[in-house]
Amino acid sequence: MSESYQKIKKLYKIPSKTAELLKAALEEDIGPCDITTQLLIPTGAKGKAAVTAKEKGIFCGAPLLEPLFRFVDSRLKIQFPVKEGKPFSKGTTVIRFQGSIHAILKAERTALNLLGRLCAIATETRAFVNRIKAYPVMVLDTRKTTPLWRAWEKYAVRTGGGRNHRFGLYDEMFVKENHRKYGDFSKLEAWRNRFEIEVRNLTELKAALKLTPRVILFDNFKPAALKRGVEIARRLKPEIILEASGGITLDNIAHYAAMGVDWISVGSLTHSVRSLDFSLLIS
Repeated sequence: MSESYQKIKKLYKIPSKTAELLKAALEEDIGPCDITTQLLIPTGAKGKAAVTAKEKGIFCGAPLLEPLFRFVDSRLKIQFPVKEGKPFSKGTTVIRFQGSIHAILKAERTALNLLGRLCAIATETRAFVNRIKAYPVMVLDTRKTTPLWRAWEKYAVRTGGGRNHRFGLYDEMFVKENHRKYGDFSKLEAWRNRFEIEVRNLTELKAALKLTPRVILFDNFKPAALKRGVEIARRLKPEIILEASGGITLDNIAHYAAMGVDWISVGSLTHSVRSLDFSLLIS
């Protein structure tokens, strides 16, 4: 892997952080060597393999999976019959390989783990987006992501048709519940129209409106209270973006969208999604 690492990284324009994570993920599984394959299969054995979906979903992960396999063997031939962001059905072949059997088996489990996770996030996001397509409301993710894999999990959200909320604590000011007890809100005067603030009730909403934030997030509001909050905010500060979050599921998201918010953020897109199931078989 070390011989082709820099070459593949440059070829696919992979950020250094991502390349190091892919390398570490492979090393975690391979360790010193794949002892079973090394014992049973001749070093020069070549053949074909295919990854097949065991359930339907939205495909996501080609920009990550192709370099992952090529880190193991840059000579592998790889095809993606299903394009990024497109749906597939159960039984669909989503990846085809031709080349070293040793290389394919070394990368198999790491690749399937990543593929299952990213496709699951894209699939779940697409379901949420489709459920509210009748409304002018965007579905956003949150920071409830797997440590170190946030960029790719948020990429999967975009692939599924959602939008990204902030990437971290560094790129947007977001005043939350835990900032209230010790926070000096008078300092927000210099940040008018440039921050987001979370509110838990109508009293906090009215106080937040006086601060003139860019975004107000209604946290864990019931639909009726949310509708009232939206009415108040639209009347007093119609330019502010309104967001709802907390307790929102596929079953009730349309009801929340109908309350008049601009954004709905859903933590479950990344923090509790079930990975999709795929199998890789050599032929």
